[in-house]
Amino acid sequence: MPYLILILAWTVYFAIHSLMASAFVKDYFSKKLKAKFHFYRLVYNILSIIGLLGLLFLNGSIPAISFFQSNGVVRYFSLMLAAIGVFVIKDAFRQYKLGSFLGFKQEDESFSTNGILNKIRHPIYSGTILIVLGFFLFSPNLPTLISVLCIFVYLAIGINLEEKKLVQKFGDTYLEYKKKVPMLVPRNIFK
Repeated sequence: MPYLILILAWTVYFAIHSLMASAFVKDYFSKKLKAKFHFYRLVYNILSIIGLLGLLFLNGSIPAISFFQSNGVVRYFSLMLAAIGVFVIKDAFRQYKLGSFLGFKQEDESFSTNGILNKIRHPIYSGTILIVLGFFLFSPNLPTLISVLCIFVYLAIGINLEEKKLVQKFGDTYLEYKKKVPMLVPRNIFK
């Protein structure tokens, strides 16, 4: 039963996350309520973080037996994966305007392919995948596996939704970029 609750909690979290990121909801709050978009983005980010922390707490509160021992090399590898994921996300934030991404400033409407965006289209998702894999290796049990699988399923959906929004927003410019730059894994990491 706790596993079903965990799956349901992730599903509700991701549904709310996607709904709040939709153009319809953003427009509603910016036009109907006369709220500035960047304020909406700030609230969206705060709610996302609180929800994520709650889900991680739920995941950790379910008693479970580990599939294997996470010590020694496995433990170091898990921490390396997570650290690399953090660095990938950090590098991605160099290309975005952090203030507007977090909701402290008006969103930047320009299209950029600088830095890591010249290698992969979705570096935040790439970093998230590395962090999540590290999370599983650090805590290799059934609740963590369920959480990881839920996140991976949503990432596939989220990337698809994000790509549609970007094509709608930037049109042919994004379609050309999409042809040249891979989604998550660079063609040549050391190039």
